[in-house]
Amino acid sequence: MGSPAVLPSLWPAFALCLSMAVANGLGRFAYALLLPAMREDLQWTYAQAGWLNTANALGYVLGAGTAYALLHRVSARRLFQAGLGLCVFTLAVTGASGALPWLSTQRVLNGVGAAWVSACGSTLVLLHYRHAPNRRGAATGLFFGGAGIGIIAAGLAVAPLLAIHGAATWPTAWLVLGAVGLLASIWPMTLAGRIQESTAVTEGHDPAPLPLRHLGACLAAYFCWAGGYIIYLTFIFAWLRDHGLSWQQGIAVWTVLGIAILCSGMLWRRALGAWPGAHVLSACCAVSLLGTLAPLLGGTTGLFVSAAVFGSSVFIAAAAIAVLVRQNLPAARIGRAMALFNLAFAAGQAIGPVAAGAVADRTGLDGALWLSAALHVAAVALPWAARAPRGAG
Repeated sequence: MGSPAVLPSLWPAFALCLSMAVANGLGRFAYALLLPAMREDLQWTYAQAGWLNTANALGYVLGAGTAYALLHRVSARRLFQAGLGLCVFTLAVTGASGALPWLSTQRVLNGVGAAWVSACGSTLVLLHYRHAPNRRGAATGLFFGGAGIGIIAAGLAVAPLLAIHGAATWPTAWLVLGAVGLLASIWPMTLAGRIQESTAVTEGHDPAPLPLRHLGACLAAYFCWAGGYIIYLTFIFAWLRDHGLSWQQGIAVWTVLGIAILCSGMLWRRALGAWPGAHVLSACCAVSLLGTLAPLLGGTTGLFVSAAVFGSSVFIAAAAIAVLVRQNLPAARIGRAMALFNLAFAAGQAIGPVAAGAVADRTGLDGALWLSAALHVAAVALPWAARAPRGAG
């Protein structure tokens, strides 16, 4: 009787997940912590404050589009390293000026880098574990859950700084985020540099069109989810402030959110390993919907429940898309497919914050959360219309 196969280590997935801590946790979501201070110091409306995350999302659109084109010619590891470096640099320099054009430019460039990290990092994870289906779900969930590390780090590093020293210290907060990002990027940058070129570039040589007729419903669901989740993560800290929570309570809620995101991959690992990707997408969006509605019920306990429920599911949507692509497409087409789904994701992200900001200026932040919930409902329903192709390699 042969000995049981040894499962590959999840440490490479953890190393790569630190890139998502930088690109998503610090680059995108930490802005929610800075938004109240910047809005106060710079005298912005909610629409103006939401614009900076829309600018970041527009950069993500640009990054997703360029990744889709560049992965025909450039290896995933090189584009991954370039994107991670761009994320760290823009975090560090964002606070150099309070001028809206400068801030918008840095947020756009940060979004470009984040899109390259997401598309190429998820591709590297899928390729690394392509011969280990029992590990693939856990590795994918761990990778996308890495944003939780960045969220926790940002909450511990930035929120006390702003609370103790005042709104005017927001430029220093950006510099702190850059320093944290630099430290977190060392391991994933080094690991990506050691990946064999032949492995990293295999995704760029299949010019056949992607099966959008089959996967288009999931593409639309991903668009709706992107618009819904980013509204919650952009405005939830401001919502907490508006409802009278202390900064210590705000950090506690934010930390619960980060921990839940970090643990989400383990919570969903069986579903990611066994269910069709479309079903996982619908299920995790349903759980996120519950988390979005919880703050509207009132009470401090509801806020912690919201953070735990929302965090435990929100980034499983991205992992579900990675599983969907791997289940239904050959390895040679994974990179392009992930970049295309990232493009839909980026478009939803671009619309969500500024639309919710306009709603909040008229109806208050409760209205923004209701808009997030409506988009989540669409994301729950649409995947059931998907008819996935079979016979993926």
